[in-house]
Amino acid sequence: MRVLLLVLLMCYLSSGLSEPRQSLVPGGIAIISLEAGDDSAYSFRGKPVLVTRIGGKPSALVGLPLSLQPGEHYIENRSTDQVHKKFFEVKPKQYSTQNITITDKRKVNPYASDMERILAEKARKQKARDHYSKADVDINFLTPIIGTNTGSFGRRRVFNGQKRRPHSGMDLAAATGTPIRAPSAGTVIELGDFFFSGNLVYIDHGQGLISMFAHLDEIDVVLGERVEKGQVVGKVGATGRVTGPHLHWSIGLNGTWIDPALFIAAQD
Repeated sequence: MRVLLLVLLMCYLSSGLSEPRQSLVPGGIAIISLEAGDDSAYSFRGKPVLVTRIGGKPSALVGLPLSLQPGEHYIENRSTDQVHKKFFEVKPKQYSTQNITITDKRKVNPYASDMERILAEKARKQKARDHYSKADVDINFLTPIIGTNTGSFGRRRVFNGQKRRPHSGMDLAAATGTPIRAPSAGTVIELGDFFFSGNLVYIDHGQGLISMFAHLDEIDVVLGERVEKGQVVGKVGATGRVTGPHLHWSIGLNGTWIDPALFIAAQD
């Protein structure tokens, strides 16, 4: 039985792998080819960008904020006597709107007594999203669970008739208790029970590439733990502001959330 489970796991890990795809829109990714041997420190809007190899060639992966204006942008490499810039063009994109009814009205309009907790958790989240560590990165991600996409990245959210910020990740509906696997190796840099996000886990994959999993029923890792690709980090649940059991998966790159669908193999 254990051998069968191991075989099934290896099939899952090998079939789910995918390199990120370029999408030159707000919330997308710019993949910029670099010269052979160029592994210099590039930055975008003052933040370091991920440099890796794609197809055997050095490339920079740049997260494009949802707030980014369409038009010409660039990454740059500053040395003591010169500045190297590489330009790319960002196109506009219109995201859809999603209306959601939340039965726990406190999760839409928190009490005054909740605000100290919410603000403290917001600061912890921002610190985790902006985390940067210099390390080699495995960008061939696997999908953390197999589930139904019920909430795409970038959608304008309307909770109980009230406009809120755009969706910062992807919602994958699945049964409570479904194992959630790390899409790539990394280190757990934040976790806990948060007011809006419920039980959540942040994983640092290196060079500003971050995964965040929210609304977990269980957390199966500890702060500072090194996790391997495919390792179970928690279970799907319905904690925090939810309408049912699902995994909220966010991907951060150079301090901004981007569309996780770009790290999943395109469907025919």
